[in-house]
Amino acid sequence: MTESNEFVPILSLNSIDQPILLKRCKTLIEKFKSLYNNPPDFIARAPGRVNLIGEHIDYAGFGVLPMAISNDQKSWDFEGKDKIVEIIVEEGVSEWSNYFKCGYKGILRHLGIENPVGMDCLMDGIVPIGAGLSSSSSFVCCAALATSHANNAKLTKKQITEISIECERFAGMNSGGMDQTASIFSQFGHALYVEFLPTLNATPTKLPTTNSPITFVVANSLVKADKVITAPIHYNLRVVETKLAAYHLGQLLFGEGCENLKHLCDLYSKSTKVTIDNLEKLSDYVDQVYKKNQNGYTLEELSVMLKLSSTEIYDKFIAKFPVRAERFHLYKRSKHVFEESCRVLKFYKVCTSGNNMDDIKVFESLGNLMNQSHQSCKELFDCSCDELNDLVKICLDGGAFGSRLTGAGWGGCTVSLISEDNVEKFIQHVVTNYYNLKFPSLSKNELNDAIFVTKPSNGAMILKDLLDN
Repeated sequence: MTESNEFVPILSLNSIDQPILLKRCKTLIEKFKSLYNNPPDFIARAPGRVNLIGEHIDYAGFGVLPMAISNDQKSWDFEGKDKIVEIIVEEGVSEWSNYFKCGYKGILRHLGIENPVGMDCLMDGIVPIGAGLSSSSSFVCCAALATSHANNAKLTKKQITEISIECERFAGMNSGGMDQTASIFSQFGHALYVEFLPTLNATPTKLPTTNSPITFVVANSLVKADKVITAPIHYNLRVVETKLAAYHLGQLLFGEGCENLKHLCDLYSKSTKVTIDNLEKLSDYVDQVYKKNQNGYTLEELSVMLKLSSTEIYDKFIAKFPVRAERFHLYKRSKHVFEESCRVLKFYKVCTSGNNMDDIKVFESLGNLMNQSHQSCKELFDCSCDELNDLVKICLDGGAFGSRLTGAGWGGCTVSLISEDNVEKFIQHVVTNYYNLKFPSLSKNELNDAIFVTKPSNGAMILKDLLDN
């Protein structure tokens, strides 16, 4: 488990043993010099992430299993300029600058700084936008990290993460916390098992060792998913639906509404420890309560069920992050959350005990869980799309043991589990059967950006000693 009092590492650029990253840093240092006639004082770096399993359950309080990718966001800073007097975050606006302002404002608010150090900044990012790889959250983390370092704040990884989670909500997203945690806490060569309640914990997790190493390939559907713009009918609506289910199920089981589905699980288990057995029992209970009405409930029907007026429901669940819906789907959303949480625990169990299993059993066990996850995202959480479903099928036909959407969905990327010795053949199959047919004009470089092998990468860091390069 990563200690919550650890600080984001501050490293010399000379210590980085990653030629591509080093070359990119040097190029951008020169660009900074040409813009500002001074070298930068430091580089803040925060990576994107790919979620291996555990979709749309972080904001319900349950654990997830992502890993950082090498694609990142960077901020080059020169301190000592005039202070910035006011910064306004525009809610519901998807401009990249809004995410920088979220991180900047969040740190200043947390530290109570009224006269911050001014900064000349150069931003650069290679996390594809709207691809479900955490381009926005990694940018918020990067801005928060740069701002805290420039103002000589000594904040732990946990503090930076929690501030980033909270301040991204300035932009109108009711985010759960997986993306920011993966960006800050990840370690090279490890996935990350993240628990949110009762407190934020991040456990670096080695994937099982197999003769042909476990490999993940990310493939972008090239359908852009703008979470902020569609939040009222997609992402934020799903948050509200899970909270409505938690409140109602809590009333039925315990006589009082619960804050989220993890809170419900804790009361049911009489413990904060989540077990597969209790998750399965709660999933069965969801069937008993809601399965007869899978078409959802109107606001008027919810008012009767929850014993709250429509105004009280709006004020309690909707006002902070407005949503638009004629019907609220409590069955499908809560069913997905409990079953997906169960899959995360099973995936984690294979990761921690898989070295005692046959290789084929490891691949099949992890792959089957990923496939079940995608089916649930498609059928219960309604967060997939035709292109993602086509891409998943093509990936499975091409030899993937498992394939699923990753990130919020409604577009973006898939992640597929394959053996390392099948990488070249697999990628060619996907290129031939998806990209060449749907996007025949893509260049070689564009294809390389659209489908790529990824391995667990480092989390956020500050790079210093830039003048020596």
